[in-house]
Amino acid sequence: MGTMKLSCRLAVTGAFLFCAVQVEHAETRGPSTREERTKVIELTKSLEQDPLNENAEANRRWLRQWIADVPDIRFNVCNNLLGHALTDNYPYSREVNMQVLFSGAAFTLEHQDKARDDIAVYNAGLEGALRVYEVLLRAKPDAKLAFLDDLVAKRNQGQLVVYVAKEAKERCKRLKIELIATPAGAAVGFVLALLIARWFGRRPADNVAAPERLILKKVTRRIATNSQRIVIICAAYYVIVAMALHFLEPEYDPRYRFMSEYAWGAYGWLMTTTFFVLGLAIVTVAVGLREAYQSSLSAHIGFGLLLIGALGICLAGVFRDFIPHAAAGAVGLPSVLMATLLLSWSFRRTSVWQPIHRVTFLVALGMLVAFLSMIVNVGMPGLQQRAFLGLLLLWLSVVVHRLVRVRAPLPESSLLALQGLDEQEKI
Repeated sequence: MGTMKLSCRLAVTGAFLFCAVQVEHAETRGPSTREERTKVIELTKSLEQDPLNENAEANRRWLRQWIADVPDIRFNVCNNLLGHALTDNYPYSREVNMQVLFSGAAFTLEHQDKARDDIAVYNAGLEGALRVYEVLLRAKPDAKLAFLDDLVAKRNQGQLVVYVAKEAKERCKRLKIELIATPAGAAVGFVLALLIARWFGRRPADNVAAPERLILKKVTRRIATNSQRIVIICAAYYVIVAMALHFLEPEYDPRYRFMSEYAWGAYGWLMTTTFFVLGLAIVTVAVGLREAYQSSLSAHIGFGLLLIGALGICLAGVFRDFIPHAAAGAVGLPSVLMATLLLSWSFRRTSVWQPIHRVTFLVALGMLVAFLSMIVNVGMPGLQQRAFLGLLLLWLSVVVHRLVRVRAPLPESSLLALQGLDEQEKI
């Protein structure tokens, strides 16, 4: 039993050390700077006002490369919004078409609350392209195009946004990646949790003699107390760092920017530490529950889901590139959510855990609401993510507090009863 415990602790410690020392350098450059974002807005307006100036082509190349390379500015682009109408026969198709991209990018920088509103971004890009067209039309007679004249008329009549919404449905169809990645990640997390539940779910000391159970009781009580301290410290650290980052990086609007986006800022290293701290808190609770709560198969699966969730969150901190970071989060967050729902519901079956059944289940339901609203992009996704994480820390704190109560010292009568049980077993 001692060897198994030592191996388990070494495995957990090794996993966290691996996460802590790995640094992902997949991106070719760092996050955007305030000066660069200001330059993007200025160059975009300059191109709208004078699309044929001597530096226009160089500015377009720089803008296009910046948008492609910068890791922390992302927005959807619809290449078919004008591409189907601006053929090679139109001499200024490049200037007009590329302005949709540049004006859309500038719009997302100036309006963070609209960055995930595809129609608003498309409309801003198209309006920028029409401004370029009007400037070209005044200087170049061959710039006239009936299709663009029709769009200018729609804009002047206030009908452009309606046109953009209609065209986007037909020409800019895109899959909601979150709606695909989240169920897939949840399925992967659940399957892995089943394997963990089968391999590591049972305690090695379920059938030991009474005196050994007394010793185990004292040891696990000490573990529970230490677990509570670790979770409280981790939760306090996470909250303090999250609040500090809001002041250190004021240009990140917390209503619309996810917490992980701070990893691209000047204090990215500080944000990265919170991934590992949160993962440590989750693992701590998982190990404590494994030692103290084994009422059903759902408890074993919940233990596995917590471990998979912690691993996914740690990997999300390791990987800064968008795709592996998003993949790790797509497994980690749904796994943690499923674990809180499953364990909270199963608490009702055991008398010593029933007192926190309602509270933990309500907190888990709140996490579910925040998570779903964040995935379908309802309201302010930044605040919804922060609500999810705050409720997760609350759930962990409540559970670990109960864990200490469950592992409180046994009354003398209970100790005598266990000793008597051991004597009967000997007879």
